[in-house]
Amino acid sequence: RQIELERLKEERNEMEAEIRLIDQRIKEYGERIDELRKMREKMEDEKKKLTLLNTLEKIMGEFRMDMISRIRPTLSAYASSLMEILTEGKYSQVELNENYDIMIYDGGKAYEIGRFSGGEEDLANLCIRLSISQMLADRAGGEFNMIILDEIFGSQDVNRRRNILNTLTSLSSRFRQIFVVTHIEEIKQMVDNAIIVYEDEDGSSRIKVE
Repeated sequence: RQIELERLKEERNEMEAEIRLIDQRIKEYGERIDELRKMREKMEDEKKKLTLLNTLEKIMGEFRMDMISRIRPTLSAYASSLMEILTEGKYSQVELNENYDIMIYDGGKAYEIGRFSGGEEDLANLCIRLSISQMLADRAGGEFNMIILDEIFGSQDVNRRRNILNTLTSLSSRFRQIFVVTHIEEIKQMVDNAIIVYEDEDGSSRIKVE
């Protein structure tokens, strides 16, 4: 009888151990189920965000195309007028395509800007920048009255540099202040007012107005 009791006790202990193991596994499975439920909820939230972003992207794309269709003709007209003056009639039409890439007409056919020389490419970019400034000034009702241009002469010959300066002078009636940053010495002799920045031996800077 004692042996039988011992055997039953062992079996009970084994069963209790197995029950504890089963309870532990149930707990682990429950935790995994909770994690999966949270992951699913998070995925649903991310899916909603993605749907919202896709909708927003579509709306912004449509808005962009609408703005391009409104602004592009005016911007192209301004740029074409400037380009014709600066190139002395060599190129008389500049336009922007739907991606706002600059196209220059040569012989009645539109070409991408990369086809032209570095100087002509810089000139076309300058025309677009000036045209944007003009449009902003028009829309601001005269409150937008300053332009700052950095290193716009480097790739141009002497004649085109003079044409650029003459064009900027003609814009002075629209813009009260036109600042041009350049390291080309001869430009200083071609402008009404020059602010020269000097660097002293100690590394400090000083300015002189001429």
